Amino acid sequence: MNRVQHGDWRTRSLWTECNPYEPMGHLRGSEIADIVIVGAGFTGLWSAIQLKEADPAIDVVVCEAKVAGYGASGRNGGFAMTMVGRSLADLVRKVGPGRARATHLAMRDTLKEIEKFCIAEGINAAISAPGLLTVSNAPEQDARIASDLRAAERLGLDDFHPQSAAQCQQLVASTRLRCGHFEDDALLVDPAALCWGLRDAARRRGVRIYEQTPVDALVETGSGRVEARTAFGTVLADRALVATNAYAHSIKPLRRFIFTVYAYIVVTEPLSDTQWSRVGWEKRMGIEDKRVMPHFHRPTPDGRILWGGRDAPIAPGGPNPRRDRSRYVFRRLEESFRWTFPQLCDVAIDRGWGGPVCGTLNCFSSVGFLGPSERICYALGYAGHGVGQSHLAAKVVRDLLLDANSELLELPIARKPPIPLPPEPLRSWVLTGSQRLLQRDDDGARTALSRLALRILE
Repeated sequence: MNRVQHGDWRTRSLWTECNPYEPMGHLRGSEIADIVIVGAGFTGLWSAIQLKEADPAIDVVVCEAKVAGYGASGRNGGFAMTMVGRSLADLVRKVGPGRARATHLAMRDTLKEIEKFCIAEGINAAISAPGLLTVSNAPEQDARIASDLRAAERLGLDDFHPQSAAQCQQLVASTRLRCGHFEDDALLVDPAALCWGLRDAARRRGVRIYEQTPVDALVETGSGRVEARTAFGTVLADRALVATNAYAHSIKPLRRFIFTVYAYIVVTEPLSDTQWSRVGWEKRMGIEDKRVMPHFHRPTPDGRILWGGRDAPIAPGGPNPRRDRSRYVFRRLEESFRWTFPQLCDVAIDRGWGGPVCGTLNCFSSVGFLGPSERICYALGYAGHGVGQSHLAAKVVRDLLLDANSELLELPIARKPPIPLPPEPLRSWVLTGSQRLLQRDDDGARTALSRLALRILE
């Protein structure tokens, strides 16, 4: 590998490095607002936009510790998918067919709305809609493909299409592919460009955004309001939204049911036309496999192959910049890339990066209030699928904060309570031990304990 990402916010990912961006200044003094949002990633910015579109008179302030998109929003693979939970079959199992179908259809709508919004706002985020190919490359993954297809049939969905090995290999030339399913509704985006475009769209609607402004405390005052305290001043508001995802680890009531894992990505150098011809991939769709801890891969707008996933180590202490790079994981990602595409032996891995992902025990995102006063709202826990889910979560946030009655408030994202984690030290032991067992199972070293962990998970 020639380069490893390091340094300031510009070098957090290929996306942040390659897109021009000028940060906003920090907060200066005290301000008053109707709603203060902590965090300028996808969740915070979509929420600000949704609130202003519902009520243009509402006064919204956003405070961001670094720059917009510094966390997962600017570092992910750029997949906007319908997935909620671990899979469609997992969603049906956990919430039942009625709510599963409603959730899936809501996610299909939200992806269309993202694309439509970007076109209307002139956000150049390299958005394409080539669909998603989910594949099996091992016998145990065949069963997971079949489960998803049965779930889609049960729900009466018309956007999941079974793929034989030959059909998969027509879409992308890898003899490792055993079977799969193709889903029509999925977007590929440049996530940093999308996030930064959302920042500008929010500002055009009158949202005040302060970057480089860490919120040190978010407290309810005696007057029934919420105060966001920073080193540069305060924002006093009627209500607040915590939109920091993995960084919400610093908030004790939220830390009870979220944990942090680190996801990693490598990208190749740009491929030549001859190299692309060896691998096919003419549809340029996103691809994900059916490992418990999956790989995901896609072409980039500048002609590279992005390859991520596999290892997702637990970070017991929450986000830590020292974990943003892992040569060990980068080597393992390159290993799986070359195992899948041996015909690309002359294509070099150019760089890699990582970032914190917010997980929950049931892999469900959650939107709700902290405490009975319903002054402080939170939205988090996307388990690596926040590019699409954050838009849906923002609509739920809008309805909660504006006290609106909505069918969205009946979705599991708002109705299914998060599962608390055990206290330390049991918490770290359970999370780290389970993760290692599942990793060994994915790598083919199946044991009685790993099979037990998998049965509990599935």
